[in-house]
Amino acid sequence: MKNVKLITIAFLTFLIAVSTCSILKPNKVKAVSSQIEDITRMGGTNRFETSVKIAKQGWTHSDNVVLADAQGNDAFADAISGTSLAYYLDCPILLTNTNDTPNVVKDEISQLGVKNIYILGGTGVISNSQEDNLKSNGYNVTRIAGFSRFDTACKAADILNSKSKIEKVYIAPADKFQYPLIVAPYAARENGVVLFTSGNDINDTTKNEILKLGVKDVSIVGSYNIVSYDAEAQLESLGINCFRMHGTTPQSIASDFINTNGNNSDGISIASGKMFPDALSGSVLTAKNNYNILLVDDGLRYTLNNNVKHAFIFGGTGAVSDNLENYIKSTENSRDISNAEIYQLYSDAWVSMEDIMFSVSNKEEYNKRIMHNGIEYVPVPEQYNSVDKIKDVLSNYYTEDNIPTSFLSLTNIDGQTVVNLGNVGESFYYTKKVLTNRQNIDSNTIQVNYNQYGGSDYFVGTITVTLSFENNSWKVSNIKYIDK
Repeated sequence: MKNVKLITIAFLTFLIAVSTCSILKPNKVKAVSSQIEDITRMGGTNRFETSVKIAKQGWTHSDNVVLADAQGNDAFADAISGTSLAYYLDCPILLTNTNDTPNVVKDEISQLGVKNIYILGGTGVISNSQEDNLKSNGYNVTRIAGFSRFDTACKAADILNSKSKIEKVYIAPADKFQYPLIVAPYAARENGVVLFTSGNDINDTTKNEILKLGVKDVSIVGSYNIVSYDAEAQLESLGINCFRMHGTTPQSIASDFINTNGNNSDGISIASGKMFPDALSGSVLTAKNNYNILLVDDGLRYTLNNNVKHAFIFGGTGAVSDNLENYIKSTENSRDISNAEIYQLYSDAWVSMEDIMFSVSNKEEYNKRIMHNGIEYVPVPEQYNSVDKIKDVLSNYYTEDNIPTSFLSLTNIDGQTVVNLGNVGESFYYTKKVLTNRQNIDSNTIQVNYNQYGGSDYFVGTITVTLSFENNSWKVSNIKYIDK
């Protein structure tokens, strides 16, 4: 893992101290027997049938359909680029094979009364012969394809932009389907698109597309271990304002969106986090209903707002089990959180703290440093340029009476919010954390201990984290760091 050593600011020097009392944002369930009023499962015997069932749930007629390849998880990038277009056209995404269109999909296209078909991807994912067969049946076919997944996403953005001005861009990793799948419904609702990064930089194709679209605000999906600060600095050097959605896992990214969008939504869409086709087919229906999309494995590890009343499940029981469906239907308010979830949430929370620090100290901001009264200062990015904005981030992790405020010493110089330079030190991933003890003190309190190890398993010290259950979620109420 890359060891991040960056220049940062004095108000974050205190953050280094409190980062050892880091924040635990519970990626856990709150499901009450009376909360979810209805669950609708859309699942077929295969991914093609599932895409048809999703289409039937959302549309009885459509002049348009988007056709995407469902062969293997490497095909996701081309397919995801069509979610925003399908949302604008108010049409479903149906899945197909590489060489021919499954009969169940052909029948649905016919029943919908489709006139125009948009194929996502080149001939390597959906063949020329399949395109020709669709044309011979009287459909107007438009293929959206580029020389790479980055280029295909840009081509899809161009088509959407020719119909409706794109207002926002999300940047997501091109090699992990979960992250762009989570963001796709949100981008669609905001008349935005998902473009891709390798994680370490933004290639020229994507840069040029953002400039061509004239979009000034870009949201980066994931913490620095997902999309680096070098990539963010490249965008900022183009005059782009960057906003980062925090999280080190797909579940934590989805939780961040729930925190942002949850009060405006009364429903959730649930799909497998192990395969992309069901979530892809369901992404447009999710956007259409203003639901939050959640990717799951064996459990539902999210905190749901009280206003959530409805749920879609995409896929059969092999994708999302009956046990999980029954759990959502009948489980009382659950405060269970596993050791693995605690550690993952602990790392997510800590890295979110580092996101604040490193966003200030990245190369682009560092190059804008100014000298004032003999002290060097660095501008604070817009996302964190006020006490309220920083507290809003931290309130997701700390109990209400433990949100740290003493480090919030922002300074205004000539109308610009700045902080003075300091030393960040090592990133969260520099040390290995090993759980040594967990104690469930009472129904509202958990205490866990971690040993920290550096290079060659050198023992560094111990971290004790106390969690409290507050407002239907686990948050940090106390942290103690003990050196060796």
